[in-house]
Amino acid sequence: MTKEEVLEKLEEERESAKSKILYGQSRNLSVKRYGWYFNGLDYAIDLAKKLSEPKKVVIPEFIANDIKYHKKYGYTLQGTLGDAFGQGLESDVYYWFYADNGDENFRKYVSAWDNGYEVDKEPKYRVQIKGFEETTNYLNYDVNSKEFFVDTAGLGSGIKIKFTKRWLKDYWSEYDAYNNAGLLEFEEVEDD
Repeated sequence: MTKEEVLEKLEEERESAKSKILYGQSRNLSVKRYGWYFNGLDYAIDLAKKLSEPKKVVIPEFIANDIKYHKKYGYTLQGTLGDAFGQGLESDVYYWFYADNGDENFRKYVSAWDNGYEVDKEPKYRVQIKGFEETTNYLNYDVNSKEFFVDTAGLGSGIKIKFTKRWLKDYWSEYDAYNNAGLLEFEEVEDD
């Protein structure tokens, strides 16, 4: 429950108590207990207004996408985590949970699910490989066959041409060799 939801509920209850007090007074009934209750609600509302919202955690974009997907399709947190751990070794989410700071990542995921999050947007790049003809020197990735190849930029669906450096380092085994040899040129691009 968010701070706003708590305040809304308390204010609804205060209005209900106020109505009961006014009704009782109009009928010459004892409303003393409602007066105390009303004062208690005012005090609770004042306290709730002083509460601070939980700080939103900063998570990678692929984790934000995972949370959005699972919430969109009505998953519970338990079902989502079961899904993440059942994805196997091919999943970015799975790797993120089992990284060196996996315990902290687990806490971040739960907090992001419950309290919202901010996305740590890594810059994306089109990557040119030196030594090829200029129009066909872009790094491409076929998402179906999971293979890298060099061609023109933007061959269509199923072909990835925008990469974060972290993603390349994790999924392209030759990344360090090409990068250390100075054979890669990075052109920062907007994310779609």
